[in-house]
Parts: sequence; C-alpha cells; structure tokens
Amino acid sequence: MRKIVISFLAVASFLFLSEMGLRLFWEMAPSVRRPFYQRSKNPYVRYELIPGAVSGNIKINSAGFRGPEITIEKQEGTYRILMLGDSELFSMLLPEEDNLSRQLEKLLNEKSGGLKFEVVNTGVEGYNTYQEFEVLKDKGLKYAPDLVVLNYVLNDPEPGEYYFGNNFFSRNSALYRYCIYRVKKGLIKRERKRLKIKTEPDHFNYLHSGESFLHLKNTILDMASMLEESRKRLVVNIFPVSSLAVDDFKENYPYGHLHQMIKGITHNNIIYVDARDEFNRLGMTPQAVSINYQYNESHKNAKALGVMAEFLYRVFQENKLISGI
Repeated sequence: MRKIVISFLAVASFLFLSEMGLRLFWEMAPSVRRPFYQRSKNPYVRYELIPGAVSGNIKINSAGFRGPEITIEKQEGTYRILMLGDSELFSMLLPEEDNLSRQLEKLLNEKSGGLKFEVVNTGVEGYNTYQEFEVLKDKGLKYAPDLVVLNYVLNDPEPGEYYFGNNFFSRNSALYRYCIYRVKKGLIKRERKRLKIKTEPDHFNYLHSGESFLHLKNTILDMASMLEESRKRLVVNIFPVSSLAVDDFKENYPYGHLHQMIKGITHNNIIYVDARDEFNRLGMTPQAVSINYQYNESHKNAKALGVMAEFLYRVFQENKLISGI
C-alpha cells in the first residue's frame, strides 16, 4: 500500500511540475516573439498584443489592438466595423495610416452623411480563423460592432498551437494541450511527407482539404450564425496570394479554385468580397500589389489596400449594409 501511495505521489508531482513548467516556459513560435506580444489567458488564442506597447511604427492601444484608442461604449451616431484577420490586416511593414482598417475608416468618414465611422483593427500576425473567432467572442463583441469583416488569407485553415479540441482538459491544462499539439504536429508532418507537399500550391491545396478545411468551414458558419442572432452581418474579405508562385490574377492564378471553395461556404448571413476580382478589373498584377514581390512578400502594399478599401465601400453600398452611404 505504501508503495502505491509513493508511486501515486511521484506521478502526481511529475504531472504538477510539468503543468507548471509548460504554463511558465512553453515558448511562442519564433515568428511572434516580438516586443508587443504576450501570452494570452485564452488557451485557444495562445498569444496576443500587449496593451499600450510601442515598437517602431507599431502602437497598440489600451484594448490590445493596433490603432487609435477606442472606448467600449459607442457614442450615439457612430457606426462601428470590427475587422478580424492576421498579418495582412495587421500590416507590420506599413505605417498606421496605410493599413486596410485606417484607409477604410477614412474613406467611410469622407463619404458619410454625418454618420461617424470607427473601424477596429483586431488583426494579429499568425492568427488563423479559429483564433480570430475567439477574439470576436472574447473581446470584439464588447465593442458592439454594427458589422464584422473577416479578412481571409489562404493559410487560414492551417492547424496552429490552438488546435486542441474543446473539452475540460484543453481549456484548463497546458500539459494536455502540449501533448495534443505534439501528437497532431507529428501526424501532420507524416501526412505531408506521404503526400509529398513541397511547393506553395501543394501547401495551400493541402490546407483546403480534409480535417483542416472542415474545421475552418465550421468556424466560419458558427461565426455567421452567432452574428445573425444579434442581427449583425458578416463580410468575408478574401485576400489573393501575391507571392512569387503567382504570375497574374487571371487564368494563370493557381488558387482560383480555393477562392471558390471559400465562397462555397454558404450562409444567409455571409457576404463574400474577393479582392482578386477588383485587382483584375483594374489590371493590377501580383507585382503591383505586393509590398515586396521580388522577396516573395505576399503582404499587400498601401496602394493595394486602398483599392481593397474602395471595393469594400462599394460592396457595403450595393448590399445596403450601411444606411446613409
């Protein structure tokens, strides 16, 4: 009996120390080890922006979003748009006034008939759609948005460190999350090797298949349904890829079928916007919209984001999403 008790205490001590160690020292991915990131209390989000942090041209407000200060209480006569997204929305390499949220806000206020517009940029580098949904539920809805825009990029179905499932242990145990993460990462690595995933098109096609895409689809549908209950529309704004793997946005664009897959996620409360259509209409090439095409930088430059802001504005008008514009 004494040996059983000692063995039990030894195992319990090991599990406790492992749990505490992972909570304290499980590092974030190298891509987000920047001076304006911290661990998040939400295990599904994993990391978040530090309220009040400043680094170069990046200023984080007291709410933990990039951009000017915003109060939870919305003033009368104000229309508030909440933008969800990742690095394309965050725009690390651009000054504040050039990111999509600020350009859209400026455009709306210039064309409004007295209505004041606030566009809240909740974008965080490396976030996937599931994490963005968590941000919407945890923080975004507190700001009473009138409209939500989900900015979609083709790596959004990628399983990240948040991908643990939803149960008691995943919500409360870092050790459980770490073990599940390592197992899933190993299985994905083995599957990618079996499927010979090597190129960018291989990668994006892989993400839009199987469990990853099903998880993404369910997340978008859950988001649309939740917003519908509070009579808020969801706009899904698709960013085309502008990397070295893309020569143009027309017939040779290798990801048109993936854009169609996303737009095939149908719900009465979703309106889709595909920036590829507008870039083609204006004759804009991947080289023209990328912030640095020759270095395989797919993030959009200020001019391209301005075009996307104008396109969103027209979609808002055509679908009568905002009265008075």
